[in-house]
Amino acid sequence: MNIIGGLKYVVFLILLLGLRTQAMEKTNNDFVQFSDQLEQLRKAKFIPGMSVAVVKNNQLAWSNGYGFADNNKEIAVTPNTPFWIASVTKTFVGLTYLHLQQDGKVQFDELAAKTPEFDGLCDWLAGTSIPFAKGLECSEPITIRHILNHQVNEPVGSSFMYNPIMYSRLSRHLEHRLGEGVRQVEGRHNYLAQSIDKYILDPAGMKRSMASMWDRTKPLVYFDMADGFKVDDKGYKTRLRRPEKHIAGGAGVVSTVLDLAKYDIAISSGEIVSAEIATQLLKPAKFNDNSTSPYGFGWYFQCYKGEKLMWHSGWDPDNGYSSIHLRLPEQNMAFILLANSEGLWWNNPLTKARIESSEFVQLFLKHFAVGELPSKAKCEL
Repeated sequence: MNIIGGLKYVVFLILLLGLRTQAMEKTNNDFVQFSDQLEQLRKAKFIPGMSVAVVKNNQLAWSNGYGFADNNKEIAVTPNTPFWIASVTKTFVGLTYLHLQQDGKVQFDELAAKTPEFDGLCDWLAGTSIPFAKGLECSEPITIRHILNHQVNEPVGSSFMYNPIMYSRLSRHLEHRLGEGVRQVEGRHNYLAQSIDKYILDPAGMKRSMASMWDRTKPLVYFDMADGFKVDDKGYKTRLRRPEKHIAGGAGVVSTVLDLAKYDIAISSGEIVSAEIATQLLKPAKFNDNSTSPYGFGWYFQCYKGEKLMWHSGWDPDNGYSSIHLRLPEQNMAFILLANSEGLWWNNPLTKARIESSEFVQLFLKHFAVGELPSKAKCEL
């Protein structure tokens, strides 16, 4: 290379380095502004403590913690603070069942009534006035697949209605089929919890997570977990009791945003999802008439402004926690939020997917997704 050529190459490197520096500064500035607005929103919602992570291109792009994990305001929340993730647990349960099916251990078309005591639960639920009883006919052939996809109501397999009570029976199904019987599902790290460890937590390296609070191998996760709070409309907070210790199916996992970022990356990279499982996990389920449901195997699916969204939320008013795990598969991006109050909840309807109603999600989409997406004529689920 001659002197002139060498000088041109040096100039090129300098320009390239400058562009990369500018891009990094822009990204950092975006996160600073995003963080400030998240903190403002947290305070407006009177959330005692909150942690957040953003994943992009199979890497942790950014994370942060806000507020406090305890009643005395002595322990600051960090991205490494464990939270009860409530119904985001269903994403773990759906994926675990797909693994068990792939291994030939369960059949999705098995009738749920084959699990002991299921009929009694179904009859009890159908006789109540709570929303999850609407359209429930216990004489219908309800299968494990219907429960996993929330298709047990009005009539079976024909429509979607979120039904966490039915989901909570899945641990009993596994304990009956593969464990120690339905009466042994409580008071121990049961078969469902052990399977989540095997198929997800261990291979993804999620060491600050536990699949039930009976996991005696992770005492620091239990003791470091943020306290949950009930907060009134004036910001007065009351510390609530800790959640139940076993995993039932609808809830039970404790995790951090850093571990959930590992989980998200392990899904995207195929580390914990085979090609066969991906064909079922990464798209919504179908109804009896082959039309598309807004839900499948533990995840909501919807289109928003031309973009495919895959998500689940958690809401536990009895113990004082809420959570959001939002994935944008086509952008290889995710947004994860955990809080120790109900403050993240936006009253999503039981029969639809409407995550855009979350102010936190709107803030994320405004900063990092919507407006920068390629134009699309149609979003395909």
